[in-house]
Amino acid sequence: MTNVVVITVFMCLSVVAAQNIVCYYDNRAASYSTPTVPGNLISTNCTHYVYDGVGVTAQGEIRILSSYDTASGFDDFQKLRRAGDIKLYVLLTSDRDGGKNLTNAIAGRSEKLVNNIAIFVEQYNFDGVEVDRRTIDFDKSALARFVNRLRSRLYMINKQLAVSVSAQFTDAYDITSLSLYADMINFHAYNFTSTPANTVADLAPLFSITSDVDSVHSKLTSWLAAGARRNKINLVVVPYGRTYVLASEDQRTVGSRSTGPGPAGPNTKRAGFLALYEFCNIRSGYTMVPGSLAGTTYFFSGKNWVSIETDETVGTKFIYVLDNGLAGVAISSLDVDDVNNACGNGAYRISELAHQYLSNS
Repeated sequence: MTNVVVITVFMCLSVVAAQNIVCYYDNRAASYSTPTVPGNLISTNCTHYVYDGVGVTAQGEIRILSSYDTASGFDDFQKLRRAGDIKLYVLLTSDRDGGKNLTNAIAGRSEKLVNNIAIFVEQYNFDGVEVDRRTIDFDKSALARFVNRLRSRLYMINKQLAVSVSAQFTDAYDITSLSLYADMINFHAYNFTSTPANTVADLAPLFSITSDVDSVHSKLTSWLAAGARRNKINLVVVPYGRTYVLASEDQRTVGSRSTGPGPAGPNTKRAGFLALYEFCNIRSGYTMVPGSLAGTTYFFSGKNWVSIETDETVGTKFIYVLDNGLAGVAISSLDVDDVNNACGNGAYRISELAHQYLSNS
């Protein structure tokens, strides 16, 4: 009887280990025709919020990407602090800062960049910084040394460090070093590139149904085998849809030919991309096709094809996080979640589901 009790307690402790709910905010959303600003996110229940994005120069200086940030964005972001241990991070972005600036700064100006990051997070009252390394244009040893130095510097001022990684580039990172020095590793497991070009693809399959298709599970397994620590990894999910135009209305299964990305959404204005609220505004005209084996769902209407998370698919991912003892989840980003309850299940549905699954686990 004693053994049963011990096992039960251990299982309960394992289940509640996942606790991080990391929520990104993309500052580009402030310039949409119907904007979303940080103050709109007050109702969400995240443990960490990440302000995306701030760039750097190749010389290691911090580069403000929008005048909105210093005019009101950073101050508005501070309104997310509530009772409880809420952490506010800033993301040093690598896809909007002019190409290889972050790579060059890490390689040649790392000490200067470390000091400038420390000054910046103190100046604007951030609790930590997240270094975005979702590319392969860097030396993994240089990144490991940089993360080590930055970790030491941030500890001196009681600040935290996270790293964004692309799940598909396992060999691009010194995974053991990142697991040792980063407080969190935000694991971006979506938009896999293994599918042949000019074909429609699942946004983020949880499981691979064929050996040539990457999935959340297959890539996480590779990272864990390479030394990643479960208690550092937050699985990133995305509320947006990946859209295509089919070559033929009669061929619409995953892997069917596409003539290109779907039309841009009316608010986000990016081809091949629809925010969750944008899709819900047109969803009644689409047919849903669940992919139970892969843990995905896609929708089609004529030649328009969309792969997007549903309550069921994202819930399955949250259960997967709990079952595998990961640190938590991350949502990229809140401004493309259902900000205005267009889907009818409540505003910011994905973050609310994360709160329900992880907080009540």
